[in-house]
Parts: sequence; C-alpha cells; structure tokens
Amino acid sequence: MLRLCLHLNNWCGAFLAQRLGRNSTAAGYLTQTLRDGVSPRGPVALVISLGMLDRLRDVLSGQLGFTSTDAERLCDLIATYAREGPSLTLGGIGVLPIRDQEDRHVLETAWAAHSDLLVTHNLVDFLDRDSEVLVADRVYGLKRGAAKLLVCHTYNAAAWLGGEPWPDAVIRFLDGDVPATA
Repeated sequence: MLRLCLHLNNWCGAFLAQRLGRNSTAAGYLTQTLRDGVSPRGPVALVISLGMLDRLRDVLSGQLGFTSTDAERLCDLIATYAREGPSLTLGGIGVLPIRDQEDRHVLETAWAAHSDLLVTHNLVDFLDRDSEVLVADRVYGLKRGAAKLLVCHTYNAAAWLGGEPWPDAVIRFLDGDVPATA
C-alpha cells in the first residue's frame, strides 16, 4: 500500500477547481484517488494529522470562503479516508529544522506515518542540505536512517499514480543504488 501525505495546497486546489467546474486537475486526481483508495499503481492510503485538518478547516472557512459548516464537513470526510488507511496522527513534535511551523508539521507527519510520498506545490519548503535532487524542481529524495521519503510536485505524483513510470533517478534512489545527481 502506498502512503501519501498531501500538503494542504493540494486539498485547497482540488476544492477550488471543483468549485470552478474544473474536474481534471492533478490535485483533483490525487484527492479522488485517495477517496477511492486505489490507483493504477495499487492501493493508496492517506496520511494526515489532526493539526493538518485543523489548519485546512481554518483556510477553507477563512481565505477560501467556505462556510464553517461546509469546512467542518469536508475535514471530517477527509479524516475518514485516513482512519481507514495507515494513519491519522496527532502530528509532528517540532524537531525537524524547517523554519515554517506548518510545513515542519506536515513533514513530521509524513515521517511519523512512514509515508512513501509527500505531495506539494511548494517543494523547496520541505528540503534541507541533505535532500537529493532526483528530478530538478519536481522530485526530491529524503532519508532518515533506512527510511526514505519522496517529496514530489503534485503534477508528478498524479502522473506516476496514473501509471507513468518514475525516472531512473527516482528508481535508483528507492532501490538504494548510488545517489542520483540532477
């Protein structure tokens, strides 16, 4: 089972696109795949934290203009996807060296739940000096001991989950071969 941690920008993008009648966006595909629990790559499960859901609820009812009732319902629905998957966590503990508290929380949630992918539009917010560039500006590899996490752009994650192959550099990173260079 593939574990996906979606940055909140994916949920917001999917909801806004749906509101505008745009049903074929990458963020929309990812959220639908998580709702269905399956992709052409096999079973998928959502990784999210209660803190991430709280922040999403605030953004939906604040900046995006959803009613508080609708924002609450959407977040409750998203939580059900995670309850049936590998993880609905309390969240990170604030020890990773990332300045932005919200992004640190997302990354720590991804690590805590053993996510395979952290999907975001804001890749650079999750990188540090030890990140491996696998596809410039699109896919990065992070390691913590033996654990590996791909931080990838929404478009690349949607394409891969839809059946497109990973580039060789990503495969080498996942297989543990010599680190790739961009």
